[in-house]
Amino acid sequence: MVDNPLGRTKYGSDPVDSECSLSEHDSLSFREESNQEGAEIEAPNTVQLSRIPNLWILWRRNLKVPVSVSESEQHVTIALEWGLSHIQISFVHASSFRAGRRPLWLDLVADTPQTPTPWTVIGDFNAYLQSHEKRGPGNFSLGSEAEFGAMVDACLLSQVPSMGRKFTWTNNRRRGNVCAVLDRGVCNEEWISFFQDYSQQVLSRFAFDHSPLLMVSSSSQRPPNCPFRFNNFLTDHEDFDRVVVESWAEWVPGSPILSLMSKLKRLKGALKGWANLTFPHFERDLDEAKKNLTHVQEEIDSNGMLDQLFRMEADAKMALLKAQDNHEKLWAEKARIRWMTYGDKNSKFFHLSAKMRRNRNTIRSLKKQDGSIVEGQTNLGDYIVEFYEGFHKNAPTVDHLELLDNIPRVLQQVDIFHLDSLPGNAKIMKAVWALDPESSPGPDGFSGKFFRKCWSIVESDVCNAVKAFFRTSRMPKGVNNNFLILTPNVNGAEALDKYRPLCMSNFFCKIISKVLAMRLERFLPRLISEEQGAFQKGKLIHDNISVASELANLMYSATRGGGLGLKLDIRKA
Repeated sequence: MVDNPLGRTKYGSDPVDSECSLSEHDSLSFREESNQEGAEIEAPNTVQLSRIPNLWILWRRNLKVPVSVSESEQHVTIALEWGLSHIQISFVHASSFRAGRRPLWLDLVADTPQTPTPWTVIGDFNAYLQSHEKRGPGNFSLGSEAEFGAMVDACLLSQVPSMGRKFTWTNNRRRGNVCAVLDRGVCNEEWISFFQDYSQQVLSRFAFDHSPLLMVSSSSQRPPNCPFRFNNFLTDHEDFDRVVVESWAEWVPGSPILSLMSKLKRLKGALKGWANLTFPHFERDLDEAKKNLTHVQEEIDSNGMLDQLFRMEADAKMALLKAQDNHEKLWAEKARIRWMTYGDKNSKFFHLSAKMRRNRNTIRSLKKQDGSIVEGQTNLGDYIVEFYEGFHKNAPTVDHLELLDNIPRVLQQVDIFHLDSLPGNAKIMKAVWALDPESSPGPDGFSGKFFRKCWSIVESDVCNAVKAFFRTSRMPKGVNNNFLILTPNVNGAEALDKYRPLCMSNFFCKIISKVLAMRLERFLPRLISEEQGAFQKGKLIHDNISVASELANLMYSATRGGGLGLKLDIRKA
């Protein structure tokens, strides 16, 4: 889509009244240039009172000609064949006035596909959805946001993940500069499923006040060695305990820690084979359960309620409820939605949340410090490794051991003995139950839910492994391996310094850390000064905000010698 090509639009007026330098001669030249580039061009929006259309659609000659679904002064909706499927795209150039945009919202609601069809809406909406999408003077229009949001919700659309600069429009003024997110792409769930890894890139603007949007769909390849991940819904099956007991009962030689890791590794294969036979395919099971129930109910409508049909309908309903429950639990784990526990079936919500979360957290490109762009999985992997190797590289330091003499000795010998003593089974069990059972697993793939469910089976091996660590102070190589996950701190993160690295460790290592934390908890009030406002029970880090505000106000008070304020940003804290 090209918004007023070769012309300029003055923001703040209706497109019909906008100043546009695109003449008939420019239009013919633009068509000839597009044909030379191997693209067809069409301007189906021809209802603007004999003015040049404000929406242009170009497509490659190897694609079939799109079919116009609906047209208006502010939008064009087309349908076209993509492979063996049909998709629908709406291009928007909304009015600058709130009242003028209302017919557009109604037209888009009317264009919502009646059957499950991939649909996306792209363009200049001249409205924003949230207050942080506008910067500069002027009030935020809550009414305009409510109308725009109501249309998005009514059409069941979701925001397309955006890469690059945040704001897509500016008034290009030095004083009274205003920036806003007026251009965007939204799509439905079917579009996300069809075009995996779908995102938009906000390109640099040079001749206009709007930034071009480039919609990209480059689905990432699934790695051939996907790690095992334990699914919590497996614990609800009646044969789960039997499979775990049979695998765990076999003796494994070696140290307690290596024995525990070997048993967990062997259990992975047993659970994989059993799960593939017991839960072959959730989507297929759900469809077959629905078809079976529909067939039985059609038999009842034709022949009446017989005893055999009554039992078949009851069995079909039970099978459908079980399939729905398994389907919902699977996607609830993938979506990682914590706040929704009870209520109606939310499979579709979890499904969409998981897809949007995966799409939003996918790293497609990164910008280096010199401004160059890194793309491709191999190049991205090499750059990330190089970045963090340099980031955590040892720097030359000078030891000042004499400073240790000024630190008071708070802990007594009896306290040190308590910290070094072997934990009992009850303390280890308390640590297991204090950890989050839904937290992301480490390389071994087992979550806290597994250890809680199978505690009577694995208790002896887990406790012996924890005690072995406290007794020898050694961790075998490979046990403390972690998955490094990069999560964006801001929307549209481009550089690695805008990502927060998270380490996902094995649950066994989390148990040891939790035991140490529980032991240190009683000594923290003696080790940490009262001025420390966080990382202690009963204290909030938000209290520091009030303290900082008061100190900033005191900076302007007349004091002898003046005042000095320092803001320290410790990146490696």
